[in-house]
Amino acid sequence: MSENQLAASIRSNKGKTANQKLRQSGNIPAVLYGPRGNIMLQMEEESTRHLLEKMSGLHELVPITVTDSTSGDSWTAQVVLREVQKHPYKHLLTHLDFWELPAAKEQLVRIPIEVTGESPGVKGGGVLQMVVREIPVYCLPADIPASIELDTSELEIGDSIRILDIELPAKVSHSTEENYAVISIVGRAKEEEEEIAEGEEGAEETAADSADEESSKEE
Repeated sequence: MSENQLAASIRSNKGKTANQKLRQSGNIPAVLYGPRGNIMLQMEEESTRHLLEKMSGLHELVPITVTDSTSGDSWTAQVVLREVQKHPYKHLLTHLDFWELPAAKEQLVRIPIEVTGESPGVKGGGVLQMVVREIPVYCLPADIPASIELDTSELEIGDSIRILDIELPAKVSHSTEENYAVISIVGRAKEEEEEIAEGEEGAEETAADSADEESSKEE
């Protein structure tokens, strides 16, 4: 679970003009979707942006405290980011969507891959190819991992890691039965490249010798 703590208050005004005034005051509009219904929120832009920059991605569960300025009541929900809208050229947020997930219901989420280790295949001239950068898994909201580590320290050229071979954290399960490659080491080993280069050079020398012989006969 994230250590970040977002803060928001319920807003009553909506529409383009209201949102523009909100942004001019240093705040941004947001919407919280979930079992409580669709709730319109407003949040301080700068502090919210700094907190989101610390997060690992849209899949991360984060607490948000919502205050009703009319009644003075407040409550906290565990949410994930559903959508982030940013200013086209300024380093500013313009709108956020959040989704409150039911605590007792497994969710399908996509978790980013983090590659670790040095592949001997890459050292030998191959290239590490990331077929996908995220993998889909099932888990409860409280068990959503920040990332999935894949160790490449034993991968040679031609080797790959397939999704169903990945060992997932406790309480996290695969969401697919298709065992596709997630990471592959592709390319030729340096020795093979040298042999091919030598073969090409030999062919060029043979062609040159043949051309010289033909020229001598003509003379």
